[in-house]
Amino acid sequence: MTERRQMMPSCITLSCMLDAVSSTGRVEEAVELLHSWKGRVPANTVMYSTLIKGFANIRNADRAMDMCREMKDGGLQMNLVAYTALIDAHAQTGKLQNARELFQKMQDEGVDPNVITYSAVVKGYCLQGDMEEALRLFSSMVGSGVAADTVIFNTLFDGCVRHSRFELADQVLEEMPRCGVEPSNYTLSIIVKLWGKRRCLDKAFEAVRAHRRCLDTQVGASLISACFYNRAADRAVEAFEEIKTWPGCAEPDASIYSALVTGLARAGDSRRAAAVATEACEAAIKRRVVSGKLLSSDCLTALFAALRKDGLEEAAASLTQKLRLARMAPPDAAAPRLATSSEARLEPEWR
Repeated sequence: MTERRQMMPSCITLSCMLDAVSSTGRVEEAVELLHSWKGRVPANTVMYSTLIKGFANIRNADRAMDMCREMKDGGLQMNLVAYTALIDAHAQTGKLQNARELFQKMQDEGVDPNVITYSAVVKGYCLQGDMEEALRLFSSMVGSGVAADTVIFNTLFDGCVRHSRFELADQVLEEMPRCGVEPSNYTLSIIVKLWGKRRCLDKAFEAVRAHRRCLDTQVGASLISACFYNRAADRAVEAFEEIKTWPGCAEPDASIYSALVTGLARAGDSRRAAAVATEACEAAIKRRVVSGKLLSSDCLTALFAALRKDGLEEAAASLTQKLRLARMAPPDAAAPRLATSSEARLEPEWR
């Protein structure tokens, strides 16, 4: 449109265009767009920050660094947003040494990190399981006067639980109120996961019932997964019925239905799994939504594999009809073999 009407975009307009393109993952196209206008519209720090953030979102640290160099070659200075995105790109791809060097460099240039910057590096350490270094950096942040927020606490807490550092997880959870930080629904989902991995399922249910203001489908899916982690299929069904009484959860979503169906199928209870899947189909028809929004393809693959394994062809045929009424085709007949509960086929965070 700009070329057809011979219009020259302003710096603000071009920045918005770059953001619109890069936010869809087409960051290289955004770079080409910037270069095509560079001689006519002066590039600025905001534009390059947008590109660096775009490459960070697709975890391409090398191209994010290229943008940093190009930016500096053009006489522009890195700002807080650009540095934070660049650090995040390196931390998420396991290049923590580079992230720490950039973290120090930004401070040498007079750019003070904020809690988002610290969170990016902390998350990198958590991903690698280096919880001691993550906690040291967190302590350094608090000591420097930067206030902690829910995001960085959840990052630390989740890292501790994922890597089964339960005592550290307890310490992080105890520190939250001391820093004036309120737990969120995501915090509660991690608490449920913590008790599930500790094989204390009753504690998981108690935590849920004690934090009703934080209840949502994410918490519900974690509770169901905790039940199956503890090989308690009946408790998972109990949790499912309880979840439907939670505010805003009367109509379970795909995360709830899929977690329960998959868990039951893998636990060898294909008949109950088919009954729950049928309920999901009926709910989809009633709500006039595509069943795929309530049953993931992975859960259906696991369910039909279990039904075939148990010789329940009639149940499979009945479910197939329900799926078609809900405008969703059943999975391909050549689905892979079902992993049983004894094979510990669990999501990564539950291993």
